[in-house]
Amino acid sequence: MSGPAYMPSDEELANLQKLSNEYQPEVTGPLVGERQSSSAITTEYANADPVYRVKTAALPSKYAYFRTCRGDGHCGWRAIAFTYYEALLRVGDVGLFQQEQARLKSMHNLLNAANFPEHVYIDFVDEAFELLDKLQNSVRLMDGTGADTLLQAFNDMSVAMAIITYFKLLASAWIQAYPDEFVPYMEYNQDIKTYCSLNIEAAQCEIDHIGIAALAEAIIKPAGFALEVLYLDRSPGEEINTYRYDPSGHDGNPQTLRLLYRPGHYDILYKAEDVQQPLPVPSQAPLQVALAGYTDEFVPMASNMPDVMTLIPGMYPTGIGQRWPSVSYDYNSTPAPQPQMTPVPTYAPAPTPASSVASSHQEYVTPVHASHVNHHNPPTHHSIQLEPPVTLPIHPPPPMTIERAPQMTVERGGPFRPSMYELEPGFHSGQPHALPFQTSIFRNSHYNTAHFLNPDFQPEEWSPDAEYATGNRGRHKSTSQ
Repeated sequence: MSGPAYMPSDEELANLQKLSNEYQPEVTGPLVGERQSSSAITTEYANADPVYRVKTAALPSKYAYFRTCRGDGHCGWRAIAFTYYEALLRVGDVGLFQQEQARLKSMHNLLNAANFPEHVYIDFVDEAFELLDKLQNSVRLMDGTGADTLLQAFNDMSVAMAIITYFKLLASAWIQAYPDEFVPYMEYNQDIKTYCSLNIEAAQCEIDHIGIAALAEAIIKPAGFALEVLYLDRSPGEEINTYRYDPSGHDGNPQTLRLLYRPGHYDILYKAEDVQQPLPVPSQAPLQVALAGYTDEFVPMASNMPDVMTLIPGMYPTGIGQRWPSVSYDYNSTPAPQPQMTPVPTYAPAPTPASSVASSHQEYVTPVHASHVNHHNPPTHHSIQLEPPVTLPIHPPPPMTIERAPQMTVERGGPFRPSMYELEPGFHSGQPHALPFQTSIFRNSHYNTAHFLNPDFQPEEWSPDAEYATGNRGRHKSTSQ
């Protein structure tokens, strides 16, 4: 027979309730996450309270991205500190970094006035200023490593906690220096010093609205930045309530730090214009190469200055300036008749009547085109002296019989003469012959033109002479009887 059921006492029940209230699940994930689409927040609240579903559904239309912060009791402090450094990096002004370093150093007088020993906060100051120096050097060098450096620093627990503690001390010193601005918002008429030690300076305390206001007045607004806090709660309405801290005396649209508050947690929000898009890589401009035009005209040169290069067709064309004389010529606007010289004979004189014989070797002097005159400055006037025509008797050559082949036409381009082999008859009439394939592997390959997969397929023709080799292997008849 079992005994009566055990009933815990009221003291034990109260202790269990206390443990339940104080239970905190183990937090995981990075201290500061990567930037991601804000539509993930809408998906997260898809099955939540209808008020949350409505408000988060309208969030991606205004805020394109968000960044998570680990919910370990420091997410609010971490979010403000991270976005402060990120705003400095987004501005990209080295002078602003130097200005902020000087201003933060001047605020150490507030720390001393709040009775914070220098040897207590100097280590936190060093970590905060070292990160400022790294980001400043990245902006100066424009190496694009500032964002990675910032994210890596805030994911280092020791560096992140040092910067967060430094920001906490500055907020506490600011509240104690200007108590009239914060006392009306404190509950139970707490003492300023007591409130700061319990809600600001404590190692494990989340930021509240007084701490946010203190950081906005002490750090954010003097830097020329604005701070927006969006509160996602169950208040009536279809949009998230927003509270904004604007810098005083700032013209235009200042850099804005944006936080998203969900019950007990802070994350970072971004608009689309807050994110710097990567610059497109410029495509290489088309490469233009100036090529000299080809012409068959010869450059006018003195007849007493022979040059073997002038005998090659196409050499020294017009447009290559190193072979032009250093003088210019004047010509009439109307074309003048071209002077010609009597062809020079190639045979010895004989007592026969003189006659003009066409020769393949004739020397001409062609006028220079007027378009080349402007390339030389200043112009000087010269005239070309032509030798008088010479008429020499021609000795007829001995009769010869020359067999002429049909005229060949070789289509070539460029300044070089055709090869002598190209002028022979039947040079281009030959058909490519198939190579003899000796191996069975290559014979069955598609590279063989006789293979049906070859694009130039041509079946082989069976030849009995090739298949059955013949030879005189019979016996010789004897000539003897």
